[in-house]
Amino acid sequence: MDAEKKLRVVLMRHGETEGNVQGIVQGHWDTPLTERGISSTLKKAQKFKTLSFDAVFCSDLSRTVETLKLIQRVMPQLPTPVYTKRLREIDFGDFTGQPKKELMPTILKHKAAPDLPYPNGESGGAFTNRVKTFFSMLREEFGGKQVLAVTHYGVMETVARQFTEPPSYEKIYIGADDVWRVCFTVNGLAKREIL
Repeated sequence: MDAEKKLRVVLMRHGETEGNVQGIVQGHWDTPLTERGISSTLKKAQKFKTLSFDAVFCSDLSRTVETLKLIQRVMPQLPTPVYTKRLREIDFGDFTGQPKKELMPTILKHKAAPDLPYPNGESGGAFTNRVKTFFSMLREEFGGKQVLAVTHYGVMETVARQFTEPPSYEKIYIGADDVWRVCFTVNGLAKREIL
């Protein structure tokens, strides 16, 4: 991939949801955006409204679909989006809907053992492979282009860990109003900037 073929991906997490406020693990389960989530999304869209995009991808879960609809209000010129399961949050299986604070020891156990699936859910390794496969497809099909991806915390964290090489123990921080642009380099690694 030469300099002209570098892929640029603007990554944005869905707006705050009622489940986020309640501190529950959502995974593939949805709750509506809050008023704060709506206003934050509109604020984030202002950060990249002057950019042009060659493609738009969005998780097919309702919290991301609603987030993208808000972005489209600010940017009606966006390409027709592709909704995909590949950009979904990890599937927490039987733990879905439970308090995150109580589940943190279990979540950390699963992060330390990526082949261990959540009961009736997904393993961390399967989730990581899903995200890596999706971004490999983007690199192959959209080299030299700029793509918008509306997704979830876990996907953004995985992109940072898999492509931008922070130490594995480093905590990845994604602020409520953060929008990332990830620029893939020739060797497949990426540089991440906050817009």
